[in-house]
Amino acid sequence: MRIQIDKNAPVPLYRQIIAEVRRLIDTGLLAAGTRLPSSRDLAEELDVSRKTILIATQELIADQYLESRPQSGIFVVDRTSLKKMQQRPSTSSQNDTSSDTGDLMMDWTPYDIPGDFFSLPPQRKATEQKSKPISFIKALPDSRLFPFEQIKQITQQLLWDPKAFFFDYGHPQGYQPLVEWLEKKEALSGTPMAPGQNDVVITSGFQQGLNLLVNLLLKPGDGVIVEMPTYAAILNLLIARKIPYYGVPVDANGMEVKKIEGIVKRHKIGAIFTIPTFHNPTGTVMSVARRKQLVDIAAANKIPIIEDSYAQDLRYDGAQVPTLKNLDKYGIVIRIGSFSKAFLPGLRLAWVTLPSKLAVPLVRMKRGVDRGDSFFLQVIMHEFILKGYLDKHLRRTRRIYKARRDALLEAMDEHFPKEITWTRPRGGFSLWVNLPKEVKSLALYHYCRERGVEFAVANFFWPGKQDASGFRLSWSLLEEGEIIDGAARLGKALKEVLADPHILDDLAKLYGEL
Repeated sequence: MRIQIDKNAPVPLYRQIIAEVRRLIDTGLLAAGTRLPSSRDLAEELDVSRKTILIATQELIADQYLESRPQSGIFVVDRTSLKKMQQRPSTSSQNDTSSDTGDLMMDWTPYDIPGDFFSLPPQRKATEQKSKPISFIKALPDSRLFPFEQIKQITQQLLWDPKAFFFDYGHPQGYQPLVEWLEKKEALSGTPMAPGQNDVVITSGFQQGLNLLVNLLLKPGDGVIVEMPTYAAILNLLIARKIPYYGVPVDANGMEVKKIEGIVKRHKIGAIFTIPTFHNPTGTVMSVARRKQLVDIAAANKIPIIEDSYAQDLRYDGAQVPTLKNLDKYGIVIRIGSFSKAFLPGLRLAWVTLPSKLAVPLVRMKRGVDRGDSFFLQVIMHEFILKGYLDKHLRRTRRIYKARRDALLEAMDEHFPKEITWTRPRGGFSLWVNLPKEVKSLALYHYCRERGVEFAVANFFWPGKQDASGFRLSWSLLEEGEIIDGAARLGKALKEVLADPHILDDLAKLYGEL
């Protein structure tokens, strides 16, 4: 915020701050819905007392320039509707059309999409350090492990004799040789792929595949059942599309599927979304018994299941568990696989395995939405597979990610308080830490960040983006030494908090109110 004050002026500082904030809002430099920095940050930025900021804030709230949202912060009020209510009938001449346009101005506020915890939590200036904190936030493949030499080799060979279809509109189902390879891969994994049973459709990443399915499956008013917690991008999509969703808790055996029936009785449900294997964010694996029960419940209620299989190639140990699609006797399961986590996220390549009767409508939906994806990228992927590079890359990266997971678990065993529990995943990139009920993740996050370590707060993954007593740790982007150091810092901070839970009170108030 560009607030200008003059400490030598006779006008009280809080009055100057009020005038400046009003000016920024009235001129549109502070848009409706903008979240203001905390009172502590503003006081530090302007070199005034926090009390001065609080007095100014309260007066701006009283004047309906700002509003306080519990557990969220202070936000700029949309004054468009207020101005309309305050506007008097015009008595000016017919040549003055300003009052007429006031009623005709487009109000875009109904189109706003709540963006809380779509990205990282807001940072306090007080937490800025000379060195960046060790971050366990992102669950992504390590770019230092990308096979650039093989990719460059394949790309050069393809561009040496380029084909027109590389860069032309392709069939929306995808590059046929890659489709056939994926169908064979699915068949080998236990999914029935005979003609008329199931088919594969390639999409431009997981998120596009999910969005297409949401478009195809849901009718107006339909809601979606999700896990609680669940993958942040799923919640972001449902929020962006203004689709209602209902959370089902996750325990050590995955989604508590018995609770689905109660939700189905109370709400109109159009789909069930689940991550049964190496669940993100908890890392748990749904038991086979629950998988069968989930498929049976969905079939009895005629509700499609969307199964996220993002980590099917990221198993480090433990027995292979059948996918929901493997157990599907009713043609009720749709599975989304992706190259993003196991290979290259920027390649934006995923695929949907679905009943054949639904495949044609999905292809038509895809044609209507985006015509098709980049065939050139699909050809690169296919060539990478045919030359054996993908298998080699997966063997190497699985070994490295497993060592990093082991380093994290061993360091947590050594440094974490005995009162804290966590999951011990056999694959994927993440695990979940359970906190005592009185400790919430957001205040703890800021406390730990000041001590040189950060994690993904519960708000990212919880339906409603609300805080909870837990957080996610992801190890994929860190070297083993960084992991051990970060776990030691985090363990020390957790011990301090458990010894004195009130140590977080100020942070909880700060991030719950201002």
